[in-house]
Amino acid sequence: MKKQHQNGSAILTVLGVISVVSVVCAMLGFMANQQMHAARITREMLKARLIAESGLNKAYDAVKADFSKVATYADQSDFGGGSFKVKSVQVAGNASRAQLISEGVCGISRTVVAADLENRPKTTSDDDPSDDYFDLLFDLLIGSSLDLKGDFKVDVNTIHANGNIVLTGSSQTDAMTVSSAGTITWKKPNGTVTTLSKQSPVEVLSQALLAAIQKFKDFAADNGAVYASGSDIPAAPPGGVAYCTGDATGWNGQGTGCFIFEGAVSFQGSSLNVSSVDGYPALIVMSAGDVKFNAGTVINGAVILPNSALKINGHAVIYGPILVGQTMTGNGTAEVYAGNGQGFTLPPDVAVEDNVVITAWH
Repeated sequence: MKKQHQNGSAILTVLGVISVVSVVCAMLGFMANQQMHAARITREMLKARLIAESGLNKAYDAVKADFSKVATYADQSDFGGGSFKVKSVQVAGNASRAQLISEGVCGISRTVVAADLENRPKTTSDDDPSDDYFDLLFDLLIGSSLDLKGDFKVDVNTIHANGNIVLTGSSQTDAMTVSSAGTITWKKPNGTVTTLSKQSPVEVLSQALLAAIQKFKDFAADNGAVYASGSDIPAAPPGGVAYCTGDATGWNGQGTGCFIFEGAVSFQGSSLNVSSVDGYPALIVMSAGDVKFNAGTVINGAVILPNSALKINGHAVIYGPILVGQTMTGNGTAEVYAGNGQGFTLPPDVAVEDNVVITAWH
């Protein structure tokens, strides 16, 4: 009887130990499963973030060289055992700022990352001066006739007119060559000057000259120096070039820079005092009609009037080459000097490139 009791107690003890061991093993298994689940979630969360950042980097690479793409940018793709979905949001009222938002998914984990973008355009210029000069064939080129009366003095190297040249009164020139597609009438010729009549006409408004003038217009636009009327033009335009899309009404004729007029120009009753900068022309007039220089006018720089006629009255002084599309007439004591040579400097080639930078990560 006693032995049976002992056997029963031993069995109960063994069963108790087995129960404890089972509970401990169950608890250890549960804890291991929990840890593995937590580790998997952590791993998937990290992968989801990395996937989201990968999508964001891909989007940034797509828009950093062309910021206009950000307006409609959207992308989604499988990646690294998960997937990402990217969209763009532009900042209201600021066309140079936007935000990229990327959602990464891996397993049951989702992560959203974002980057704030700002476009800070870079302006680069061509530093090769050989590309920035426009050669004129003559110091004084007239598309029609040249008729100077009075006590004119012209001190240039070469003169050409596509019409007749008439130099009367006390007009004199120190030019090396005077040529005309018509005839040359000179009251007091200088024996050291070569005169050439019946020459071939010379193109005044060439495509190359038009392209050069357009370059000045574009340069003015890049510097915010385009004006609707003469009254808006400052004395020193930004970049050294002012482009007036209207007429010259309201302009006082005083300034430092290159002044371009698309519309009619009349300086009757006023005196110009203009000095060019960086070797640019001082005055460019694109309209057809008469441009008049009165007494007291002083111009330092080239004068380009490819469609106009030029009339000089009184004592005006011009230091620089002159190109006139129609006739040039004068009656007074004006002086014309070659200035810095046959041509003028062009504005540098500039390029504006998008430069998109990340200003913040979220």
